[in-house]
Amino acid sequence: MLSYENWQELASSRRSTRDFLDTPVEIEVIRSLLTDGLTAPSWSNTRPFMVGIVQGEQRDRISQKLVSKLRDSAELPNLGSNPDFTHEIPYPKPLSERSQRVGLGIYGALGIERGDSKARFGFMERNYEFFGAPTALFFFTHRGLDQFGTLDLGLFMENIMLGAEAKGLGTCPQGFLGNYPDVVKSEFEVDENYALVCGMSIGYASDHPINNWKAERLPIDDLLVSPSQSSKS
Repeated sequence: MLSYENWQELASSRRSTRDFLDTPVEIEVIRSLLTDGLTAPSWSNTRPFMVGIVQGEQRDRISQKLVSKLRDSAELPNLGSNPDFTHEIPYPKPLSERSQRVGLGIYGALGIERGDSKARFGFMERNYEFFGAPTALFFFTHRGLDQFGTLDLGLFMENIMLGAEAKGLGTCPQGFLGNYPDVVKSEFEVDENYALVCGMSIGYASDHPINNWKAERLPIDDLLVSPSQSSKS
């Protein structure tokens, strides 16, 4: 049986990789990780998600289309993204403050100054280049299960990422990869009832300094809710 200490070591070692080697990952390895991911629980065992695997020419083609879309939206803002899932922009407080700290840390590790808009845009493009990873995964959930579908998907994705970590692979889950569902869906035969949620880059981490940067882990006390006054009476 896996000891708690071993699990804790694996879980704490998982970090988002933002620069990859171009070393290929065998499709059998990817399929094994996805299969292991299915050990995650699911609402009524519905598994309301689907996965698209991209490698080789398809990977390059999708990357080029996404980068082109991003550049077009920069020049013509009215041609911006139209994701299936979205969120409040800017993030509400205090979530925005946490996000800003991550941004500062990433750009600091990359040596990108606050006012260097060209370099910042270049890093945005790297998202659509999968940070150099040879494999990318795209995740869809069934619209009929709404939030429960995305909850199940998150559990599935976490298993994939921990499995990849155990195999010596790096991963980066990317909401950014869900910005242009038309581009991604055109590459797959996916039912119209399934919405694109996000993507994930996967491969072998390079020795780039960005992969040494670590986001903060919040103290658990910051996330615990206090008992209501009525519960104390």
